Amino acid sequence: MEVRIIGGQEAWAHSWPWQVSLQFATMPACGGAIIGPLWVVSAAHCFKRYKKASFWTVLAGKHDLDNPHEPGQQVVGVSMIIRHQGYNTRTKDSDVALLKLQQPLVFNQFIRPIDIWMNPLSPFRKCTITGWGSTQENGPRVNRLQEVNVTILPHDVCNQYYLGRIRPSMFCAGKDRGGADACQGDSGGPLSCFTGSRYELAGLVSWGVGCGRARRPGVYTKIQQHTQWISNILNDQNIMYSDDVPVEEDRCGKKQSSSCDKAPGLAALSVSQDGEVSVGNVSESCPFSWPWQVSLQDNGRHYCSGALIHHRWVVTAKHCNVRAKEDVVVLGVHDLRFSSSQTVPVDEVFNLPQDGSFPPKSDVSLLRLSVPARFSSNVSPVCVPDEDEDLDDSWSCITTGWGATKATGDIDPDRLHHLGLTLVNQTTCRERWGGLLGDSHICSHPAGSTSCMGDSGAPLLCRKSGAYFLFGVVTWGSRHCDADKPAIFSRISDYHSWITEVTEDI
Repeated sequence: MEVRIIGGQEAWAHSWPWQVSLQFATMPACGGAIIGPLWVVSAAHCFKRYKKASFWTVLAGKHDLDNPHEPGQQVVGVSMIIRHQGYNTRTKDSDVALLKLQQPLVFNQFIRPIDIWMNPLSPFRKCTITGWGSTQENGPRVNRLQEVNVTILPHDVCNQYYLGRIRPSMFCAGKDRGGADACQGDSGGPLSCFTGSRYELAGLVSWGVGCGRARRPGVYTKIQQHTQWISNILNDQNIMYSDDVPVEEDRCGKKQSSSCDKAPGLAALSVSQDGEVSVGNVSESCPFSWPWQVSLQDNGRHYCSGALIHHRWVVTAKHCNVRAKEDVVVLGVHDLRFSSSQTVPVDEVFNLPQDGSFPPKSDVSLLRLSVPARFSSNVSPVCVPDEDEDLDDSWSCITTGWGATKATGDIDPDRLHHLGLTLVNQTTCRERWGGLLGDSHICSHPAGSTSCMGDSGAPLLCRKSGAYFLFGVVTWGSRHCDADKPAIFSRISDYHSWITEVTEDI
């Protein structure tokens, strides 16, 4: 679902002086509205992928985006992006963000702020949406500002169209039969309503289905619901938000630091003259240093690893065949010979439907815990990467697990160990594995496989700017530890929307 101006016309130049174009690098990406000399309001979903303020520029006083030297324009960098902490990527609730500018805008006939509409938004009121989006579904963007009049629709009517997904923080506007809508590129742009003497900001373009379709009106963020949040931020002089660390990452993927700091060595495989393979650099990890690692157990016996992603949810491999109501998740454990204070029964197991192919297309299970995990220094969640999060050389990856094989030599199978892994690109991996490898796989150094390390369901953890993300869960592989066969992990980012759907509130 993308957001989208359809059925409208070119606006008079500079007749909507609070409208801005938000540019990502040099591309127009979203709309926004000026609410103060240093502040622009837009939609939170515009910054889902790229949250770093330095990537963004605000173009104010614009009409024709193709003219880089329009009289009256002001181009300002962004110093901070603050997304609403309640923004939910699945439900689109609280889809609002504030941008603080690097220097104040100078108000004049081309550039002016807009006040927020505070009266009830009565159905059938006519308002106007403006932006530089497409003028047809999947059409090209336009270079001159467009405007279109839309009608506010009753909440219950819209909720029928969208099957109950319209939250109190949203409203719909358009026409029942379609033909008037906002379109790709207008995200975050203003819906302005006339009071009788001036325009006020009532909504921000948030989401919808298609473009100007019948019974699929545009959905807007009801900005008056967020005035308290906005004024708190605008009035807080000491505001310090880092634009590089999204809110979610503050709580997940933080490794326990300890006095015993054994950094994992990088995997190495050696083959002896008589063909025996051995894994170099596997070492015992510091106790409790990977606080999301869990042991899945059946009658006190460890049979698979998993990773805690939330108070109530663990990710593991489907081939572990976890049994709800019978198996338990052991949290905050280092040595399997000692019992843990947190041993929680598995309440329910969720799997994607299988098509019967081998190897299976998806080898990922979500486990719901019967009681929420208690977070502590020994128990905390790992981050789940977004669907568009790519692994490149800026990430460093490791795997962790229990168990042992002939290849790991004298490592103690009951104590958690770890190993640094280099990644193998898809082309090289396909050469080794042929058609068995799919796009939803990540390949690593062969030592990461179950046959080398000895643990099923083991995670591929990759770190960037201090936080660890669960990029993979070990899946099928070579029967024997084989120096020529890269290890294969299910690519967790491909399952992000399914995970979000099942868990509701990651």
